[in-house]
Amino acid sequence: MDLEVPFSEKDDAKRLGARWNPQRRTWYVPPGVNPRPFARWRPGEPETQPYRVLSRETYLLTAAEECWRCKQAFQAVACLMAPSFVLNEQPNGSREERSADWAFAEYITRLPPDAVGFIQSVQPAYRQGFSRTTGSRYYANHCPSCRALQGDFHLYSEPDGAFWLVSAMDAARMQARRFPGDFLADADIAFSENVAWRIPGVRARTFP
Repeated sequence: MDLEVPFSEKDDAKRLGARWNPQRRTWYVPPGVNPRPFARWRPGEPETQPYRVLSRETYLLTAAEECWRCKQAFQAVACLMAPSFVLNEQPNGSREERSADWAFAEYITRLPPDAVGFIQSVQPAYRQGFSRTTGSRYYANHCPSCRALQGDFHLYSEPDGAFWLVSAMDAARMQARRFPGDFLADADIAFSENVAWRIPGVRARTFP
């Protein structure tokens, strides 16, 4: 039985006995393994798990980026969460932590339809895609010209990435617009420096 396992949950699936098929690039339940613990990753199953991230104040950022493949310039997008967002550390939501820091939502594997619509209204090329680097599917920037996936690691964690954010100069390169309503996602967290309030469009005081 094939599974749809987000990158952030691959270790959980592996511990339960799932195996990775490198030729078909998918996780599966091998013969002899009880399939019941894998219900939440079965294709077509209704989503019953709570989202891992809840943010009451979130900004959609835009910044200039150059495609690694065709070298064309485009506007990349990112989801930046203000301090006090809630992180469910366990898949069943049994443990919650409230963050005191700014953070990007990266390697996003699940979003509500309204969040996808809002992001795509700004950058239509933002969509789910398969990354050979991570061996998983996640919501990612894609080049509007050649459609190549633009990996999250480069965008957030390398000094020449669009959303490298460690100084006021970095912040000045970005633009922000606030998400309407709450932001929900299954995603990893990339913590950022507290210069985020200098990004044009972000409110100067975001703390409760």
